Amino acid sequence: MPRLDGKVSALFAIVSAQLAVAALNLTKTDLPKWYVTIPLAAFLIMIAWTYFNLYRCAFPHLNGGQNSLVYFAEIAKRRESDFVQQYMNVSVTDLTNDISGQIWRNSEIVACKFKFLKSATQWAMASLVPWAIVLIATSFSNARLPIISG
Repeated sequence: MPRLDGKVSALFAIVSAQLAVAALNLTKTDLPKWYVTIPLAAFLIMIAWTYFNLYRCAFPHLNGGQNSLVYFAEIAKRRESDFVQQYMNVSVTDLTNDISGQIWRNSEIVACKFKFLKSATQWAMASLVPWAIVLIATSFSNARLPIISG
């Protein structure tokens, strides 16, 4: 999972930089021009969907594992002494079942995170086309090269 979360952070940074570069290159006089506004709207919709998927990936749905002795959210609901006592009294079979259920749930969470990361990546890649069009259009409109830093 650390590699997955690293990719989420990297993609978030890239998309945020894309958004910043687009904002740096827009002027008030660009917005009424259809050849800027249409690709800008497409870009913003794609970026919004990318952010939504990145959020879903970073904060997956973690319900489940009721009464588990190995699931962190369920352990945290107990007092320390209660957890220790319950853990020491659990049978090997019950603990094996609990661990097996947690492995299955972790796999389900990671699969979901990968699905959201894949979608975010695809939308971020697709947003490059309208983003480039916005930069080119604002360059021609303002008779200057695109600005890439403030």
